[in-house]
Formats: sequence, C-alpha cells, structure tokens
Amino acid sequence: MARIAVISDIHGNLIAFDRVLADVSKRGVDMMVCLGDIVGYGPDPKECLDIARQSCRTIVAGNHERAVVRPILAENWNPLARAGVEHARTQLTSADMEAIEQMPATFTCEDKVFGVHDSPIPSDHGMNYLRTRADAATAFRWVDHSVALIGHTHVPACFATIADPQFTTAASEVEAFQVARRLLGTAQENRGAFVSSAIFDLPKFGRAIVNPGSVGQPRDGDNRASYAILDLEALTVEFRRVAYDIVRARQRCDSAVLPSAAASRLALGA
Repeated sequence: MARIAVISDIHGNLIAFDRVLADVSKRGVDMMVCLGDIVGYGPDPKECLDIARQSCRTIVAGNHERAVVRPILAENWNPLARAGVEHARTQLTSADMEAIEQMPATFTCEDKVFGVHDSPIPSDHGMNYLRTRADAATAFRWVDHSVALIGHTHVPACFATIADPQFTTAASEVEAFQVARRLLGTAQENRGAFVSSAIFDLPKFGRAIVNPGSVGQPRDGDNRASYAILDLEALTVEFRRVAYDIVRARQRCDSAVLPSAAASRLALGA
C-alpha cells in the first residue's frame, strides 16, 4: 500500500472533516490513518469519531481522547480546552468511551512508517511538542522507521535527516522543509492567496518526521483544513489544504454553547 492519507487533530470540526474526506476520495490513496485528537474544542465529537472509525485503517489516541476518558488529565488545561473535553463527554456514549480506551498510543505500517500523536519521544502524558529543528534532532534518536508521523502542534511540518540512528543527531543535520512558505505561492505573496498543495521529496536513505497539520483547527495562519498524503513508492509527502464553510462551522460551535474563542479562532487559523 503505497499511498497513505494522514489526518490529525480533527477536534470535533465535522464541517472541515467532511471536506477533507471529499478531497481524499479524489487522490487515489490506499488507506487513511489518524494521529488522534478527533475530539475536543469542536462541536461534533461523536460524529467525527464515528466517521474516523469507519474511514481510517488505524487511529492513535491523542491527549484529548485520553482526557475524555480520564478527565483528571485536563485539570490544568486552559478553559477552552477543558470546555471541549467536557462537551465531548456529554456527547459520547459508553461504547464510544470503550473504543477510545482501546486506541493504541502508537502504530506501525508497511514496516516503514511509525505513527504517534505528539512525538516519537516516549512520555506518560503524550503532550510533547515537536516544532523546531532542535526538537526534531532529539526526536530522531527515537525514530527507527523511515517515516515517523506526528500531530499535536496543528502546524504542518516535515523534517529529514540522513544521520545514522545509532548516533546522536545534531540540529545542523536536520533539514526543515518550508511547508508554509511553499503553500504561499511567491507570485501571490503580496496578495495573501494560498496554493492548495505542496510536495516534498523524502530522503531515500534517511528518515523523516511528518506532521500533516490539523483538519479541524489549523494554527499556522491558514484557516483551511490541512492533511497530508505519504507516497512510499515515490518517496514524497504532499501537504494539502482544503477550504470549508467556516461560517457553518462557527455556527455549530455557537449552537453547542462552546466558548466564543472556539468559533472565532477558526477564521484566523490560530
């Protein structure tokens, strides 16, 4: 199975999720995997969970899934995040909770791909953030597969190295692909118009860490839903952005009586 659609951080945004699925259906993928945080923040956690379970070959638990089944984990979270967890708990059934409990923390596929919600670096809390070349250099010490898939930051990213996994990787040995810059076409830069996709070559003899960004709550200044397609035969990763009806999504948040910031941040991509 050469082509894998990679989604993450749906966060109860059914309007965005539907549009991403429609886009995926046109791309000739062999399977789809989800890196967690299907629930939280957004108004439709159950619907998103049901669809993800039907559509994805595998789903790893994100920190918001963990908090839904163990609310104590969200005690020190910000009010917006806590409100999303509390809302999800009112929407999900006992069967949903059981399904979440059974979600693995990691997965592997094709003997080449490793998936986890936050970072390849093991942790009990599952809330490591991998944002920079220095973060990636540390994480690469835990990457034995050709590609590690991560989510959690809500920002699409790709890091690569050809450093031997048996030795410490320095930040200078990590290439950080300019995903956001490629999605903003140079001819369009002054107008602020974005392109729909950007494709990067993966190292043939090295390793890569790929973050597809967020389906339901992007935080890179681009308010369109984000996901990625990993092609193991061509050794490429394509980052895709999909426009969706943000007005409807905001109305869904308001109807669910979620904090106003849950709706307003969608338009900002923040």
